[in-house]
Amino acid sequence: MFQNIMDLTRVKKGRGRPKGSKNRDKPNSSTPLKEHNTRRLKEAEHDVMPLQAEPADSDSSEIVSDNGSTANPLSQLSGSIDSSLRRIKEELIQIERNFEKALEYTNARVESLERKDYERTCQIKSLELSIKELKTENRQINVALNKQDRISRKKNIRIVGYPFTVGENCMDIAATVIEKAGVGPQDAKIERAHRDGPRREGRTRHLLVRLDSFEAKIAILKSQRARLQEETYFITDDLTMLDLEEKRKWRQQAGELYASGTKLHFSAGKWRGRDGKPFQFQLTAVPLRRQDPPPTTD
Repeated sequence: MFQNIMDLTRVKKGRGRPKGSKNRDKPNSSTPLKEHNTRRLKEAEHDVMPLQAEPADSDSSEIVSDNGSTANPLSQLSGSIDSSLRRIKEELIQIERNFEKALEYTNARVESLERKDYERTCQIKSLELSIKELKTENRQINVALNKQDRISRKKNIRIVGYPFTVGENCMDIAATVIEKAGVGPQDAKIERAHRDGPRREGRTRHLLVRLDSFEAKIAILKSQRARLQEETYFITDDLTMLDLEEKRKWRQQAGELYASGTKLHFSAGKWRGRDGKPFQFQLTAVPLRRQDPPPTTD
């Protein structure tokens, strides 16, 4: 150890004079050699101590772990990154698999809905066609039934507005009214007569009269307009519900045409002219409601 200290002392001497060497005592004849060497040894130890206390190099690439082994920080970081990337890759693969399963289910569901929608569309078209056919058939049936109903009413007339009295004889009333209309009992025989229609407050029910012939009915309808002008009642044809709706539909225009000189009569479900052909009414446009001007702002 003494030899190492002496070597370090020489190195310091080679670099230059040690600090404070001027004040060191030089051996002389009055100082013993042993004491001089002891002082020199203590001074050398004092100079060597700072060198032993210096910290280790901070730029070292190795780190001592707790268990005494050395590890490279870059290697640890690289391993951690690789592990994270592997975990992320596995998660992405799992997400892709789940997405593919969900997409397959969605596609199957969409195909099923499209198939059901196509079936429903076909059913709707079939139902629409069936409804159209049923409407056509229903219209044809209504026309046929109306025709049969019209035939059954062919010899009937109605006396409208004749006052009701308790215990009245409808056959006698019908004979009296027909005679006033200008047709005698020898030209028109009454088969039966009775009140018809719902009871309504303020209105008397019609007298439904059935004659023995269609010719007698036509004669009564032609003469009754002029003969019964002063009476509170009148005679009209016994119409079916469909024919009555058609007559009421154009009644106002038929009255206006009659006032202007065009005479029409209702027969077989249509308003007809003198030639017997159905009359073509002109549809009148409904006047538009005047719109108020928009409000003005100051």
